[in-house]
Amino acid sequence: MAKTTALVHFNHKMVDGKVAWNDLGTTDFRPNYGDMLVCAALLQHLGPAAAEAGETRMMFGQPARPADVALVRGSTYVHKNFDYRKAMKTLEGFDCPIAIIGLGAQSQQNDPTFLDDNADARDFVACLNERSKSISVRGAFTAEVLTRLGAQNIRVTGCPSLFYSCAVPSVTLPGLLDTPERRLGVSLHTGLRGSIYCRDPAKAREKHVQALVHAIEGSSKAGFFEQGVKLEFDLADHRLPFEARMAAAREVLAHIGGEGALSPEQVIAHTVSVRSIDDWLSKVRDVDAMVGFRFHGNMVGLLQGLPCYYWTYDSRLKEFCELYKLPYSDVAEEWVDPVRAMLDHDWDAANAAFATCHAELKACYAENGIETVL
Repeated sequence: MAKTTALVHFNHKMVDGKVAWNDLGTTDFRPNYGDMLVCAALLQHLGPAAAEAGETRMMFGQPARPADVALVRGSTYVHKNFDYRKAMKTLEGFDCPIAIIGLGAQSQQNDPTFLDDNADARDFVACLNERSKSISVRGAFTAEVLTRLGAQNIRVTGCPSLFYSCAVPSVTLPGLLDTPERRLGVSLHTGLRGSIYCRDPAKAREKHVQALVHAIEGSSKAGFFEQGVKLEFDLADHRLPFEARMAAAREVLAHIGGEGALSPEQVIAHTVSVRSIDDWLSKVRDVDAMVGFRFHGNMVGLLQGLPCYYWTYDSRLKEFCELYKLPYSDVAEEWVDPVRAMLDHDWDAANAAFATCHAELKACYAENGIETVL
């Protein structure tokens, strides 16, 4: 008899059997495209069982429903502002094993001690210890934070989205990357402000300007990929009057301090909008490399075997780059030519790191009773 798998904190939407999201031009709902990619990847891992699992689905805070095993979408839950009690209300209601995949900690200053005195975080980890054979985390930083909170049997798996295809991706350098005809994608995060998610927003905005100018001047085709920020979406929305798009582009440029370096027309011409996971994958497939500021924005290229380069500004991005052995620099550091960095990088080491994470993820699924097609 097939197992019933409950999907916990999956916030995706299905359109014609595919993961997509509401049109930002017609709704106030603001989807997190990265969350959608993680949901889609986890469903891919479940294979044919995903359709049945989708019938037993609940968010944190909602009552648990009967199931043979609960699969929790991991995300950046381990931080000072997370409602641990709300999550435990759901998790403690299950009378079955729980598998959380891709749990992450978030610290502005990369400080692994930042939750040492947080009793709710400690209770949340104890709940996972009690109900899981192992806990899948996204990197060494999260593993250290959770260990300090009492976690046992941690597996460092990275983000499940890397294995969207269920196989291990292998990065190879496209032939065009080392020519002036290269095509570059830039993952945008122009709305960054001072928070637990960004240590130095001024430097992050400055690097945005440099990255966008570099992409235009250093490639035959530059695409600026929006990721759910309303202004970025609006300037790319062909349904809006052109002056409304120009106003959105001017506001984006004003926020990042790019008025003297880029025109609003340039920003409009190069910005790419996506409406579904398939659309995102397809449009990124047409570039030779992704650079930028969004973990999943670059990941959409990486999972398809494209090289990428990150500018980091928090513990999350740095943690992933170190785990996967990717080229990166902090936004506060001097400018580095991302193309040169990707060309000179040891991608064999990165590919080996991907394979290690894939093996750890398979082991975590298996020991927690989740049947997958990985």
